[in-house]
Amino acid sequence: MRRLQHTLIVCIALLFPIQSLAQEGPFSPGDHLPAFSMTAPESAAHRNALGLSTEVATFTLADVDAPAVLIQIFSMYCPICQREAPEMNRLYELLREEGLADQITILGLGAGNSDLEVQVFQERYNVPFPMISDPDYILHQAFHAVGTPYFILAQPTDSSETGHVVRLSHLGAFDSAETFLESLLDAKQ
Repeated sequence: MRRLQHTLIVCIALLFPIQSLAQEGPFSPGDHLPAFSMTAPESAAHRNALGLSTEVATFTLADVDAPAVLIQIFSMYCPICQREAPEMNRLYELLREEGLADQITILGLGAGNSDLEVQVFQERYNVPFPMISDPDYILHQAFHAVGTPYFILAQPTDSSETGHVVRLSHLGAFDSAETFLESLLDAKQ
């Protein structure tokens, strides 16, 4: 009996690291994002781009008025994010030029960045889409604390219990706005 208890304890102990390893790293297509809320942007234009009313202080992805949301996790201190900012702006423009702006909304999430740091990044690189701060890495943890830049294309499901499903997960820089847009359109359902 004692040997069986010991074996059971060892098996349980071995399962915990395996479960935690399963939660590390980027999401995979088909995964469901956890529920989380974010502070609404101060800018009326950015609230409008997300389909938020002027009264809300916080919002969830379910509140975003779009068939798909491309979440860009960035940091103002990330040299790749800085170098890629013009390509992200080009992607934003391509969505407008192709008539897809109402199909995919872009939302930037500043991992470890304060409101001021996000504002500085947004102004320095003329970022036209909404960006929010995550100074305490709380939202970043919901994305498994991946490196930056990290991109997730998420779409709502029919069930409020399962929230948003990941259609594309991309860690690191992308080649060009044009090829990345093709990847987004291929992944979007």
